[in-house]
Order: sequence, then C-alpha cells, then structure tokens
Amino acid sequence: MRKSTLLLLLTLFFISSANALERSTIYITRSLVYDAQKMGINQKTINNIVRIFSWSIDFNRDLKRGDRFIIIGKRRTAPSTLIYIGKKKRVAVFSHTDKYGRLGYYGINGKTLYPSFLRAPLKYKYISSKFQLKRFHPILKTWRPHRAVDYAAKYGTPVYAAADGIIKHRKRMGALGKSVHITHGSNYLTVYAHLSRFSRGLRASSRVKRGQVIGYVGSTGRSTGPHLHYELHYKGKRKNPLTWRLPKQKRVAKSDLKRFQKRARSILRSL
Repeated sequence: MRKSTLLLLLTLFFISSANALERSTIYITRSLVYDAQKMGINQKTINNIVRIFSWSIDFNRDLKRGDRFIIIGKRRTAPSTLIYIGKKKRVAVFSHTDKYGRLGYYGINGKTLYPSFLRAPLKYKYISSKFQLKRFHPILKTWRPHRAVDYAAKYGTPVYAAADGIIKHRKRMGALGKSVHITHGSNYLTVYAHLSRFSRGLRASSRVKRGQVIGYVGSTGRSTGPHLHYELHYKGKRKNPLTWRLPKQKRVAKSDLKRFQKRARSILRSL
C-alpha cells in the first residue's frame, strides 16, 4: 500500500472516530456554570473545564455572551477533547494517557496549559525569615505566625512573577505596603509585598508571564528593611513556598508526540 493512501485512510479513520464521539456545545449566555448546568453537564466535568482553562481564560472577565465550549467524548467520565472558542481567543486541549496510566490534557504542542513555577521570584542575598507558625515580630514585639518567606535583597532588585497568571491586586495594602497579588489558574495565588514601586503598564486584570518583572524590592508598609515578603496560596490557604510541591509543566513523551498531534489535528479538522 502506498504511503499516501495509508495516510489518507488514517486521516479518514480519525475523522470518522471524532465524529462518532459524543459532542456537546455549551453556549455562554450568563456564565459557564449556569449554562453548563442548564444543559445537564455534570459538576465534575464543569470543574475540570474550569481547572484546565483557568490558566488561559479569566472566567470573570474573558467570557462573553456567545462564546462556546465544545466537549468531545464521554462528558460524564473523561472527555477526549475540550475546546474554547471566544471572539478573540481559541484554546483546545486533548486528552492523553501516559505509560503510567495517568490521564492529562495537553495543547496541540504537547504541553499542558499550566506552566512551571519559579521556586524563588527574585535574585536574593539570603532568607531573612522563613515560613513559621510562631515568630517574634520585630516591629510589633509580639509572637505571631509568619506564613510567608522574606527574601532579603538590595533595594530596587527586580521581582518576577512566579508563573503565568493574572494580576488580581496592584496597590498599597496596609502593612504589606505596595503589593502585587497574582492568580495562577483556579487554585494558586502568589503575593509580593513591601515593593518600592511597580512595573509600568501593569494593572489589575493584566496578564503576566513567568519571569516577567512586576515590581522592585523595597521596604514599604510594616518593614524593617528592603526585602520581599512572598506568599504562596493554594485553594485559599497559605503554603510554605520553600517546601510546597509546585506545579511543573508536563509534556507528551517524544515517542507519543507525533501520534498525539496527528489525532489532535484530525479532531480539529473534523470540526
């Protein structure tokens, strides 16, 4: 059999397989949760859509009336494909099970939508205060929890976003001084406090990339000297940035990548 004939047959097979799969389209009129529940989409699938796409979509600001989410596959178990189609953005992810039997969702480039996190968001001299449940506060002169890590650094040292995300707050916040709060997906939030100044052009709702400069070390707020007060929140609770197992971007194995991309392109063509 000629190679061209074989490729044609494989393409037709993938297209027919994609067409044979269950397909649902959620049209946004109010919100993803409202419109999905109205269609009878189960909560597990809704949660997965939010968890996967929240790295690329701000569900509070980006979703507009008329946007669509397409679910291909068994929506009550594990869909094979999830696609978001908006007026200015399109994002598609495809399921893949690795050799260990772990199911994940990857873009057509074979990478997850979530990135790896920086372990430390700046070049620092030393850690002046670790994450601890009881610390004597040098200004208040009382014992209290310190659920953050303080990085001592030279005044004006650049501070980087720990991962891709969306700025939630960029303002002076009491004892924290000039602070930046960044959401990363639906579960993570990082806080950068006591900054001397913010980077130009950034504001609440701005998107930032991993390693992008968001501000500069200072001593604003309740501070005894120049340092960065850094917090890591997971599902609303503060975690130790030095020990917490941070997300790392995953990729489809090289040995599976061509087959994965061929299937993904076939599904997209079938749409």
